[in-house]
Amino acid sequence: MGDTKRGIFDSFTLKMIAIITMLIDHIGYTCIPMGTSQYTVFRAIGRIAFPIFCFLIVEGFYHTRSHLNYLIRLAIFAILSEIPFDLAFRHTMFDWGSQNVFFTLMLGLLSLFCLEEINNRRVFVIPLVLIWAGAYFIQCDYGLGGVLLIDMFYHARKTPIIRAILAALLLYLFFGKFELWGLIAIPLIMLYNGKKGPSIKMLFYWFYPVHLMILYLIN
Repeated sequence: MGDTKRGIFDSFTLKMIAIITMLIDHIGYTCIPMGTSQYTVFRAIGRIAFPIFCFLIVEGFYHTRSHLNYLIRLAIFAILSEIPFDLAFRHTMFDWGSQNVFFTLMLGLLSLFCLEEINNRRVFVIPLVLIWAGAYFIQCDYGLGGVLLIDMFYHARKTPIIRAILAALLLYLFFGKFELWGLIAIPLIMLYNGKKGPSIKMLFYWFYPVHLMILYLIN
């Protein structure tokens, strides 16, 4: 676990922090008028979620029993979540101009397969570039910058200072200064103890599409 053994947060706790801050973000986006101070606060808190999810994708890559099953779960829920995502954020059943965050996490996991093979001195550079291009062209949530953030957590897994610097650079360069609120996630990640915690594997998978549908219905 490198720098993570003495932390106080297991992966379940980090996931719950990410889920709660994501929910706050989505409530702000869908239910609070843009331009108000409440909107800004809700969206700022919501920036914390995505870096944590990126970090947990990398941890899942190292600890899952089956990379293939992990990828299939992400792909299934990417498809299941797309209509709730479009309804909640685009007010239409299908919007081909934006895809939900499960697509980002799925492509990020695929990129980790390639990076692992590159580290093993196999030629997987071209598939990796195609994955990056795919993230850009399908316009999944956080897009190419999101996949690169996952890749950064992979490369800087045992170097927390470098991880913080690279996270700041990626968030600012791809998403602007407001996204730097997401750096609050970095000290939380540094408190990770490498343990799994309570096993509620499908909580986030189902929570994501269900809460989006509920927010759509409320709104």
